[in-house]
Amino acid sequence: MHNHLALLPRQRVLLNLAHQPADRPAFSWSFGPQPATRAALDDYLKPWGLDYQQLYCLTSDVRRFDAAYAGPSLPAKTSFWGWTVKAVSYGAGHYDEFDYKPLATAATVDDIAAHAWPNPEHFRYADLAGQVQQADPDHHFARILWIGNPLEILSWLMGLEQLMESLVLAPEVVHAALDRITTFFETQMRRAFAVVPDGFDAVYGADDLGTQRGPMISRATYREMIMPYHRRLYALAHQHVRYTIHHSDGSVYDLLDDLIEAGVDCLEAVQVECQDMAPEKLKGRFGNRLSFQGGVSVQQVLPHLEPEQVRLEVRRLKKIFGAGGGYICAPSHAVQAGTPPENVIAMVEEAVEAPLAQIVRNGVSRDAE
Repeated sequence: MHNHLALLPRQRVLLNLAHQPADRPAFSWSFGPQPATRAALDDYLKPWGLDYQQLYCLTSDVRRFDAAYAGPSLPAKTSFWGWTVKAVSYGAGHYDEFDYKPLATAATVDDIAAHAWPNPEHFRYADLAGQVQQADPDHHFARILWIGNPLEILSWLMGLEQLMESLVLAPEVVHAALDRITTFFETQMRRAFAVVPDGFDAVYGADDLGTQRGPMISRATYREMIMPYHRRLYALAHQHVRYTIHHSDGSVYDLLDDLIEAGVDCLEAVQVECQDMAPEKLKGRFGNRLSFQGGVSVQQVLPHLEPEQVRLEVRRLKKIFGAGGGYICAPSHAVQAGTPPENVIAMVEEAVEAPLAQIVRNGVSRDAE
């Protein structure tokens, strides 16, 4: 295996995003492990004198940032966007399910205007510089700024079924809402870049557009109803950073030309088990225009295979997606409860091309410097 510190993490990420050869594909933990998986990892790592957070710091090539909310206090389980959630148990933990959706009955542009939209000034932008300095004082890592997810926000405000109906029956309502949400994120982005000018390497946006079998909406609907707002966000981002990363779950092969046109440089999640998302197909058609982050399946590979099979899959993904650069190896989403920690460690070791013992040694030697 190569020395996983042969390049600085930032150099490795930027080379891959530029479709240039590096010492290896970069590595990101993406959404990281779910709480139950994190606890299992902490137990597994105890004999090594590590926990998950320390392993993250030793292996991730990226650091992500966003401004914390500092507005009026909110009731428990209430978002500053206005929705509420309730905890639903799945045995080993719980997830939050939407309980109240304030735009569920919105039928007119006036209904959108009447909503209590959040104030983008209610965030600690001034603290971003301190966050960056504390997390990465020497710009050792690729710094990525979170910039928003307009369609998802609207789906959480309306409910997905209502949103799908409104795209067809009340497009003016959807446009009015997406304009407000996008304006909010544009303001946040401008404030963040004003506080940390030239301090970020990429931005990270999101909107889930795919199911397991294909896009949630047609290309025509995407181009007419959603693409203008993605284009706005990524055009503004490109005024300040070179690269944009867009998260979408599911099968989005049929929308990738449009996402690239909207300004996306890297697709994140890359659920290779979904229809038309085979690595060879994605790399073959889009590899000269798009980078990829993710691919290590949290649905099929990490929970169910043996560690050596996980290693083989990571090698396969790196070989295909990483040919000539263009790949950030990562789980395809949050690592789910019940995933064996041995499989997670196998993924990490294969991704960074170093056994856990070497990762620990490098961490100790770095601390001693």
